[in-house]
Amino acid sequence: MPGVREKITNLFNKIFGRNSTKKISNVPKQNYDEYRRTYDTLLEIFSELGGMNAYLIGGISVAIQTNQDLYRQNGDIDIMCKEEDLTRLIQVLQKNGYSVDDRRGIKTRNIVDSEGHFQARDHELNADTRKNNRLGVGIFTYQVKAKEVTTHSYAFEEKEGRIVGTEKVMPKELFDLMYDSRIIDYKGMKLKTQSKEYIYMTKSNGSREKDKLDASVIELSLDDKSKAMIARIEELNAKTRTYKVLYNKDGIVESRTKLPTFKEKVNAYLDSLFMKDTAKTPEQVMEEVLKSDEYRRIIVSHPEIDSLIEAWKERTKNYAYQDKIEMLTKYYSLQLERFSKATIDNAVIFLQRRRINHGRDNNDIELDDEAKKFFELMREYGQSIKKIFIDNNINITHITNVAPEKLENGELRKSLDRANNYETERSNGVFASSSPVDGNNPYIARNNSGMIRLDKFTYIYGSDNIDVSQDSEGKKHAVLKQPNYIYYINPKNFTPVCNLTINPYTQRPTFEFSEEWISDTAIDISDQTQIHGVDEVKDVTSLLEHFTILCDAKSQGIGIKARQFESREKALQYVTEEITNGSVRHINKEIGINVRNLSDPVKEY
Repeated sequence: MPGVREKITNLFNKIFGRNSTKKISNVPKQNYDEYRRTYDTLLEIFSELGGMNAYLIGGISVAIQTNQDLYRQNGDIDIMCKEEDLTRLIQVLQKNGYSVDDRRGIKTRNIVDSEGHFQARDHELNADTRKNNRLGVGIFTYQVKAKEVTTHSYAFEEKEGRIVGTEKVMPKELFDLMYDSRIIDYKGMKLKTQSKEYIYMTKSNGSREKDKLDASVIELSLDDKSKAMIARIEELNAKTRTYKVLYNKDGIVESRTKLPTFKEKVNAYLDSLFMKDTAKTPEQVMEEVLKSDEYRRIIVSHPEIDSLIEAWKERTKNYAYQDKIEMLTKYYSLQLERFSKATIDNAVIFLQRRRINHGRDNNDIELDDEAKKFFELMREYGQSIKKIFIDNNINITHITNVAPEKLENGELRKSLDRANNYETERSNGVFASSSPVDGNNPYIARNNSGMIRLDKFTYIYGSDNIDVSQDSEGKKHAVLKQPNYIYYINPKNFTPVCNLTINPYTQRPTFEFSEEWISDTAIDISDQTQIHGVDEVKDVTSLLEHFTILCDAKSQGIGIKARQFESREKALQYVTEEITNGSVRHINKEIGINVRNLSDPVKEY
């Protein structure tokens, strides 16, 4: 029973509106005096949050989860609140003398609804008080959507010079393991906190002294069930998607970029080492990493790195050069994110102008300094591809119908004023391809009249250069009337042709390498350092398994005419009509291999 003096004091405080918060129970006086602000702040706020989806987060949770007195100072308290309960939480804080403030320093999309309730929009909230005996409050929000939960946090990044948001999208199971839904009775207060397992997992990986202290305190309370729970949290944590959100001065989202997971960071680092020295095997790369100081530093906080490195080695051990090029393409395409949209647009317009002008007048648009850096990055990308071929002794090929003995001066000479379809410029050069010569290279059947591609499966050749023959076993073959010759070339004198494209789904810029090469010098076929061999090709039957080959039987330019149509469907319909009237030969149909209906361009056969 309260004494007479206490009753009078409480009545006086009630009449004059003074704070009459009851002293928190079961706390030794010495401890209470030392951490008074923290205890009183917890009691004042959480005594009014009954039934609310709000969790106390941070170091204070350690003492609560282990049911012991506070053991270190705290600068503030943090609360993770379900977005639907945010208005009520803010009302509780305002009632107790707190003012809610947006620390981003920009206009926000926060609103006050018709009932006067505060509605937050995608940002951190800070609640401050002028009371010296209370701590400030940081508020974070989360949203539950089906089987996923999205959490929001924000911080000022000096490098960016502005507030940067972080969104984490995680499985709901993970959120439920991270936040303890049990209501804990802590010294007379009813509250919910982060789970001790999640607290330990995050604190034990920390380098700050207070994190180490928190981890050591909570470690004594962990049992086998807790250890299994921590393992499950780590497993699910790998499935969490993290996004970096940038805002403009008006608080509108300017960009939302997915950040790499630890696994993705490890793979990217190993990939970069693998690409840096393309002659090394995955085993050699892995051996170097395991001996490095960087590895010894990281494994302390990420013991799972060993399994990630082993998985990377297993994945890459059978990589061919195409896989390495794909790795390079992803790596350099990611570098494009450092360029502004204006710079990318400038580069795209430059390429479009060259295409419109058929590759002439390369100076018809002024490039800004950033766009020049972009083209330098593209050149670096191409040189990295070239290094793969040179380091691994991989040939590129020049395919022509000119036999070695008929080459003027024994040279593969430059094609004068020839349009390069990928770099959209006209160039005097020798052209080559790095597409494998294994039945999948359509250039093998190409003749001097050209080749027109209409869709993913359809090629039309400018003249009729194919005979259909039959062997002794009755099997039909597609044989070139005039044979082609494959010249296997050292790539040292050649440059890979790279291009910039915009992904139609993500609308993000990406680099592209289309197996095309160009050299501005002639190639001497008698020089064994330049030419590594020549093959004559007559039988192209294997090509039919991968492509539709159509021959312009009367040399009427059917392919060129087909490309003038506004859609592929109409173009293929036109070609089908020309096949019917005999102007175009359908070689696949004549031989009976990979026959497809041209009027159905989306269907594969």
